[in-house]
This record gives sequence, C-alpha cells and structure tokens, in this order.
Amino acid sequence: MYVKIVAALTGVYFLSACSNTVEITQEPVLYTKTVELNEKGTTSFVVRAYLKEGSSRNELSGVPCVFKGVGFGSEFVTPATVIAPDMGARTPVASVTCVYSDMEEVRVMPPFNRTLAEINETTSNAAANHGLIGAVVGSIAAGVQKSRRDPTLDVYAYRSSRIEFEIE
Repeated sequence: MYVKIVAALTGVYFLSACSNTVEITQEPVLYTKTVELNEKGTTSFVVRAYLKEGSSRNELSGVPCVFKGVGFGSEFVTPATVIAPDMGARTPVASVTCVYSDMEEVRVMPPFNRTLAEINETTSNAAANHGLIGAVVGSIAAGVQKSRRDPTLDVYAYRSSRIEFEIE
C-alpha cells in the first residue's frame, strides 16, 4: 500500500512539473537557404522560451526568434519545432536569437553527431537496465556498431534549446 501511495505521489509531482509546458501548435518551421548547401537531409529541434522571476519560471509563447547558420536561416515564434539542414560532418555551428521585452538572448548551437549519440545512449540504457554485464555487452555492441557504420551516413543535428529571460 505504501509503495502505491509513493508511486502515485511521484507521478503527480512529475506531471505538475510539466504542467507549465506550452503546446506547440504551429507547423514545423523550415529553413531558407541563402547559398547552395548540398545537404543530405533535414533534422529538427525544439526551441522554448521562459521568463524567470525570482524562484518562478514560466514558459512564454509568441517570442520572436531567428535561427541562423552559414547559408541558411529561419524566423519563428516560440514554442516551435525548427527544421535544420543535415550536411553531415560539414554541418556548421548555428545560433538562435530571441527577443522579449527589450531583452535579447542568444544560444550558440553546435551540431552533434546524432548517430553516435544514439549508439552511446543504447549502451547507457543497457548498462542501467542490466548492471555490469549489460555495460560490458553494451560496450562491445556499441563498438561493433561504430566500427561497421558508414560515417558518411551519420546524421548531424542541433539539440533542443531553452531560452531564458531573467527579471531581477
């Protein structure tokens, strides 16, 4: 009985922590090219904006932002799913700049190799679920996956970002 109560309260706590999340209602925002990119495909990431006043933090919607990289860019309002070019290892560092109430916040967005990150995540999950044996087997499997993959097919992406505006 005690375990059920703790589990129920834990669930309520986590749901209440997420209750401030604003639903993304707009279509994913596609980038515009300013030069030929020779991209392999596209990836997407989410941008959300928050206003922090003292100890409270509330998500904002409708904050204008610009996503910009060498040869591409897009404009959108938060919260948004932003589509970005995947140019493999040539994917450049980009940035997101948002403006709210005369405050400007800039986030530098370095690309990461999502293919390798997913292989590593699988290894971590195996270790967490199966202890030391899972870690050993997962590491071996990850090493095999990494060595047998074609690196030219790796997907490069940008991580989702939180833009925080702080009022003191």
